[in-house]
Amino acid sequence: MAVRAAARSVEEWAERRRWRFRQSADRRVRTIDEAVEFVDDVGLCVFQGERGGLPSFYGAIAGRGGPAPRWGQHDPAYGQAWDWKDKLFSRGRVYYGKALGDFRLLASRAILPDLIAACAPGPLGEADDYLELYQDGKLGADAKTIYEALLASGPASTTRLRQAAHMLGKGGQFRRFEQALGELQRAFLAAPTGIARDNRWKYTFRYAPLQVAFPREVAAATERSSRAATAQLLRHYVELVGPTPLSAPVRLFGWPAERAARVAEKLAEDGLARLEGGWLLPPGAAPPDAGTRGHGDPSP
Repeated sequence: MAVRAAARSVEEWAERRRWRFRQSADRRVRTIDEAVEFVDDVGLCVFQGERGGLPSFYGAIAGRGGPAPRWGQHDPAYGQAWDWKDKLFSRGRVYYGKALGDFRLLASRAILPDLIAACAPGPLGEADDYLELYQDGKLGADAKTIYEALLASGPASTTRLRQAAHMLGKGGQFRRFEQALGELQRAFLAAPTGIARDNRWKYTFRYAPLQVAFPREVAAATERSSRAATAQLLRHYVELVGPTPLSAPVRLFGWPAERAARVAEKLAEDGLARLEGGWLLPPGAAPPDAGTRGHGDPSP
């Protein structure tokens, strides 16, 4: 009986995710207003694909789970997702960028302060805080150069930033620039804020310092302790994805395992989650048994 109950629990959470993630034809996102409502509801989602159990923006618009189409494949839902994504972050209605790694993340403005406070590698809020990251070896010289260009010029396209950083070439120069731009996003120092048309393809991003793009959210993040923000983010995550190995949010958010374990234990003490055999569970959820693979199980 216990095994069957656990299996039903896994299936119930899978169905709950499909419903909340809008992975069905009758639940799919049909308007741009519904698109921002979706991001606000889930808090965090990837633009496409799968990462850490998070929902997919494209999947919600297509009304199904699974991977996005490959490059060159015709898919109206993909084109719609791309267009709405550009409009939403250009209007400041959501955060969009590579804050957690080399994948495209959308975050609601409501959850952004906790995301910043829990995941930023150093202090934020002051214009020269980046220098501490640089001096501690957490920010490379190229990223420092690009960020200083942003501070001097205000929001700027990648074309202008490549000019300022003297990285206009192809190959190695392009890779250096992309790597540095990724560093700035993972350090929560910069974010895309719009579309520019000043390159050969007439499409590129415009970037701004994060405190310029989201001043209220950055200010709120500076008032929250990293531990409290981690607890809030971890609680939101497990309520969103359901039963999950604790290693999944550790990888997703880039937290030290010991820190995540301490926060998870405190959530369990407060009755806001449960810990069993390395699994983090919402209150009342049954853990998957050894023969049942649930969300995020790292075992082969």
